[in-house]
Amino acid sequence: MKFSRLLVSGFILTGLLQAQSEKVMIQELQRDVAQIADKLRQSKEAQDQKNAELESLLKQSLDSNRELAATLKSLQQSLTSSIADQQGKLVQPVNAVGVKVDQLSQGLSALETNMDAINRRMSSQDSKLTEILNNLKTLSAPPAAPPPTSVPGGGTAAATGSTAGASADVAFANAYRDFMSGLNQLAMEEFRTFIAQYPTSAENAPRAQYYMGVIFDRGEQYDDAVKAYDAVLERYAESPATRDALYGKAVALMKLDRNVEAKKEFNAFLKKYSTDDKVPQVNQYLKELSGPVRPATRSKGKR
Repeated sequence: MKFSRLLVSGFILTGLLQAQSEKVMIQELQRDVAQIADKLRQSKEAQDQKNAELESLLKQSLDSNRELAATLKSLQQSLTSSIADQQGKLVQPVNAVGVKVDQLSQGLSALETNMDAINRRMSSQDSKLTEILNNLKTLSAPPAAPPPTSVPGGGTAAATGSTAGASADVAFANAYRDFMSGLNQLAMEEFRTFIAQYPTSAENAPRAQYYMGVIFDRGEQYDDAVKAYDAVLERYAESPATRDALYGKAVALMKLDRNVEAKKEFNAFLKKYSTDDKVPQVNQYLKELSGPVRPATRSKGKR
């Protein structure tokens, strides 16, 4: 009987000890959970502080760019007002002195052409500013999902190609307008830039190279003109500018008194473009080259 009581007491004592141990474990677990929760709270507070600082910096950047845009707009308005004032001052003398009308008209035409060039540069700066503002807006917005890795024939690629094509057309049109206005130096730089940026433009890249040759020809830089026309013939063998480049090269060679080479190029032109409108003039040049030696033509050579 006494043994049974001892056994029961042992079981009870074991249960009490086990309960006490579990209580201690629960308390330790609760303490660990509380510590983890405190660390998470501190981490969240630190992250919120960093986000607030980043948002403040982005806001400051946006405000600075808005101020810059306002300043540029004010500068453009001031420039426009100043030009209008200058034009107004020029008109009065024109009305008073009729003999200078033609000279002042030419001056105003040149001024308008230069203003077009300035406006294009201002538009380029405005575009860059808009791109910067858009980039800042993108940074301050939530990140978007990444695009599909590969979509054959997708709309995005088509849109990008369309934008690039439109930019190339505008760049070439501006260069050609300056070329036709006689702004040779400006047009030369624009054509060079166009070829560097759009070397694969099937129609306008060879034309740009050809017009560079024409500009050299205008300045009597016939050696450079020959090189420019050669570039068309070598890089764009079958292009809208190939025929004119071949003709221009032959004429430039003739002006340099490189008669043997000029004859070769004129004969190549007749063989390839036998029905062209320039054929009678080519035949006339060949006739002159086959006659008495012509006086030497002075060439300025390279710039």
